[in-house]
Amino acid sequence: MGAQMEIAEKAREGCQRTFSVTMEWERVAPHYEGVLKAVRGQARLPGFRPGKAPAALVKARFASEIREEVLERILPEAAQETLKQFGLEPVVEPRAAQTRLEEGQPFTCELKIEVAPEFPEVTAAGVEISSPKPDVKEEQVEKVIHSLRERAAVMKPVEEAAEGDYLVLSQKRAGLEKEQEVFLRALSQSDHPVERMLSGKKAGETFELEIAPPATEEEGKKAPLAPGKYTFTVNKVGRREVPPLSDDFAKDLGAENLEALRNRVREDLVAQVQREVKGFQENRLLESLLEKYPVPLPPTLVERQLREDLTELVEEWEREGMGAMARKVDWKEIADSRRPIAERKVGAYFLLSQTAARKGLAATEEDVDAYFRELAAGSRLSPETLKSRYAKEERLDDVRDLIARKKALDLLLREASVRFVEGKPSGEEES
Repeated sequence: MGAQMEIAEKAREGCQRTFSVTMEWERVAPHYEGVLKAVRGQARLPGFRPGKAPAALVKARFASEIREEVLERILPEAAQETLKQFGLEPVVEPRAAQTRLEEGQPFTCELKIEVAPEFPEVTAAGVEISSPKPDVKEEQVEKVIHSLRERAAVMKPVEEAAEGDYLVLSQKRAGLEKEQEVFLRALSQSDHPVERMLSGKKAGETFELEIAPPATEEEGKKAPLAPGKYTFTVNKVGRREVPPLSDDFAKDLGAENLEALRNRVREDLVAQVQREVKGFQENRLLESLLEKYPVPLPPTLVERQLREDLTELVEEWEREGMGAMARKVDWKEIADSRRPIAERKVGAYFLLSQTAARKGLAATEEDVDAYFRELAAGSRLSPETLKSRYAKEERLDDVRDLIARKKALDLLLREASVRFVEGKPSGEEES
């Protein structure tokens, strides 16, 4: 029987457990000698041929490198034996602290291991959720129809004088040779000085405008034109024509007639509202269950989730052209405010995973295929291509786990009592 390793549990706090590990030198020595031999064979020291430098000199010269390489070999061994001996399944890689490694002496360290939280048997019976009604009003349908008409509008050239119309103009500032083409609208109440002059103008007309220097620096920053004398020539006058609400308009959008278009829009809105209301109910249910079954969470996973959420926030700001905000905000304050959201996400993951396991809820191949059909609906790729890509990236198990958690959430939502109220429930906010 080989040299032994002594492992003892020192502390247990929430999901984090700390162990002291002592490994006899006889067990460390083969690793140490192997590393020393490899380093000595590669060492280049003045006055010695490669591989011929004295071991003592190599130990002194490369002590740090030797130590790090030995630790890389023995720490996984210590972690694996600890996990096996205590029957643990870590949720993150075990971390070593207070490592002590000296030649001829027992190796000692502390291992910190984080495990999953242990939820009891979870039930949503007796949990009441206030939820908005999944109603679709006719004015919502008409609003979508109006939006479709606005998007279908076309710009047509007109010969008569502009009034609320759009104009393409050539703009030339005195002292500059280059002309600039601008697109403006004839609006007598506009803040733009040129737009206020466009009413009554026709294609081919030329007019001048002088912009005085601003009275203040702030006015200068807001001014649409720099001070100077300008000449404008109207090249085109266009009138935006919105198609009339008719069966022909509906046919252009692929519907049999106007009533069929309204029905299609109504069905789409109902499906959208139902998804939104169900998502609302799911969020409220998970919040209630996490309050009903409070358990400590793995701190490393919470921190990791928080970092991901903050990264997504910055990326969202970048997409919206607000990247400069990232340099001005108090990130500690934002992190503190979003930590409860990260904790809910981590807690919900384990609550649903353990519920799915207890209830025997698992993803079938039909479930997986349906998942990729839905995913492909918003993609240019086929379901088969997406599934193949996930398989190649070894992500199919993640999809199966996601489906199982979704089944658990559906089961819990069916157990809960949902009370529908008009509008958004008071005192509740989206997370």
